[in-house]
Amino acid sequence: MKLKYYSILFFILLFCKENLSQYNGSDFNFSFNYNYTTTSKLYLQPNSADPVLRTEFESLDGIYNLSFEFRYRLFEQMIIGIGTEFIRKSYTHRNFILEGNRIDINEGYNLIPVELNLYYLLPFSTERFKFFMGGGGGVYFGSQIREFGDVEFVNDGGKIGYGINVSVGMDYIVNELISVRGQMRFRDPELIMKSKYSNSTVNYKGNSYLLSDNVFTTKVNIDGLTFTIGLTVSF
Repeated sequence: MKLKYYSILFFILLFCKENLSQYNGSDFNFSFNYNYTTTSKLYLQPNSADPVLRTEFESLDGIYNLSFEFRYRLFEQMIIGIGTEFIRKSYTHRNFILEGNRIDINEGYNLIPVELNLYYLLPFSTERFKFFMGGGGGVYFGSQIREFGDVEFVNDGGKIGYGINVSVGMDYIVNELISVRGQMRFRDPELIMKSKYSNSTVNYKGNSYLLSDNVFTTKVNIDGLTFTIGLTVSF
C-alpha cells in the first residue's frame, strides 16, 4: 500500500515538474515597473464638523511612479507576490492665507504601499504570453506635503491605511530570463495623516510670520485605475 502511495506521489511530482518547465522552470520573479494612476483625492479637513468641508477634496490626478515586486510560484498556476512603490503627488495653489496675505503653497502627499497578492495563471496562456489575474491586500504608509517659504509639514503620527486590490495582466516571455509585463489594477485605500509645521515661524519673501503649533489631520484616497509596464527577471 505504501509503495502505491509513493508511486502516485512520484507521478504527481513528475507532472508538476513538467508543467513548471512550460514556464521556463523558474520559481522566482522580480519586476521593475513604471506606473500611471488615473485619480486620487486629498481631503484637507476630513474631521470638520461642517459636512461640506468634511467632504471637500482636491483631485490629484495623473500620477506617475516606480514600483518593485517579487513573485514566487506556489504551484503551476498559482503565484504569490509582494511589492512596494513610492507615490508622490502635489500641486501649487494660492488658497492659503497667512496673516491676511494670500501666498503660494505646495500641497500633496507621499504614499508607500506594501501589498501582498495572489495571482492565478489563466489556462489560455501560451509559451510566450502568460495571462494572469489576481488580488490581495496591503498596508499603506504616508505623510502630507505642505511646503512654503522655509518650512514644511513633518509627520506627527497618523494611522496605517489598509486596502484591497484586484488586477489583470500579461507577461510576454522574451527569453528564459527576461519578460515584459503589462498590468491593470484597481484599488481604493484611504489613509489618515497627521502633520505639524517643522518650525514655529516661516520666512516668506523677506517677511517672518508666526505659525500654528496645532496638529493637522488630512486624508488621502487613491481610487483610480493603475496601469503598469514593467521588465521582469525570472530565476
